Amino acid sequence: MFGLLSPCRHTLDDDLLEQWRAHMCGLCVSLRDQHGQASRLTTNTDAIMVSVLTAAQSSAPTATTDVGRCPLRGMRPATVIAAADPGIRLATTTSLTLAAAKAADVVDEQRLSLAPRSRVRSVAASVAGKRLRGHAGADRAIAGELGVEDLLHELSGQAPLEAHTGTDLASLTHASGIAASRVFAATAAVAGADSNRDALADIGYDFGRLAHLLDAVDDYESDARDGSFNPLRATGTDIGTALDDCRRLARAIRRRYRSLDLADDRLLRAVLVDGVRQAVSSRTHRFGGCASGSCSTTHAAPTALTSEEWPAHLPTTRPPEQSPGGPNQPPFPPNREFYERILPFIGVSCTGYACCADHWNHCSDEWQPAWCSGCDCCSCRNCDCDDCCDCGDCCDCCGDDCCCDCDC
Repeated sequence: MFGLLSPCRHTLDDDLLEQWRAHMCGLCVSLRDQHGQASRLTTNTDAIMVSVLTAAQSSAPTATTDVGRCPLRGMRPATVIAAADPGIRLATTTSLTLAAAKAADVVDEQRLSLAPRSRVRSVAASVAGKRLRGHAGADRAIAGELGVEDLLHELSGQAPLEAHTGTDLASLTHASGIAASRVFAATAAVAGADSNRDALADIGYDFGRLAHLLDAVDDYESDARDGSFNPLRATGTDIGTALDDCRRLARAIRRRYRSLDLADDRLLRAVLVDGVRQAVSSRTHRFGGCASGSCSTTHAAPTALTSEEWPAHLPTTRPPEQSPGGPNQPPFPPNREFYERILPFIGVSCTGYACCADHWNHCSDEWQPAWCSGCDCCSCRNCDCDDCCDCGDCCDCCGDDCCCDCDC
């Protein structure tokens, strides 16, 4: 659960887009004001969704505040969700907790040889993790409701589990499911909608497992190149089978979503339900069809260049045929040291260049679109949103996990 959702401008009308910006900027400002500028780097779309989910369950209006100009908004002032709003408080704590868990996981992966050795990366993650853990518990009321310490303890067992040979895929994705389940259930408590708690816990569990699986799909080739652990390769699960599981989880989320008691779910439906469908569909479109054979559209998985195949003269702009989020391609070779990645990442991210131009993500080794094209950017900006395989949006009335004509 760390950036799975990518709300698309094509699915948000002007009103919903403005609401999304208010939650996004509200979280970013909250992190800045309460935890320092560096904490803003933990902002991610899934945490923003936590604020949206909390607001959707409450009939009370969200508290707002006016903030100054920001490069990400084209140097425009804005009205954003206030830091004191319960949803923003929960989203802030969630962002910091997930970042702390990720840093601890990096340390454990290094210790257990689940990723390429890098002393610099290990030390940096250790230092950052301790600070993030302290920040995550700063809002004691929210941290207690979320169960920050229990959540971090649950996630701390992930690397040892991965190091144990023979662990099945369901067990490998369980901790992610539990973590997301805690977060989703906490939104009901914070919003005062206890009737939603059980359903949200189930939705969160499915969402966490889905996020873990899609992350494994995205990293399938890069993990093989650098020798990092990948749950799909470790369990002998092919991408098609993993995507079938993702589709089942997406359908389960949609079914359970219908049972929620929500005051206004327009933005939430676009972000969560449509966002999950788009996340699964985009991987199906990119990596290939369904193992079950229910999808008639297949696409070759992207192949990455090896160090030996790397060109001598590297381009500095994205090739026309390379879509944002595409596979590892020039301008930078794979298997770089941590310091070779972090310095350019800081330069691109903190100077504002990433806000207004296509850029190379030095952590994931992918081309990414500008963070802000009037804040209207999305992962499908170079394509027709409807020009994708619809296997992520199959009818669930048949009960047999297949795509059908939905004429139920």
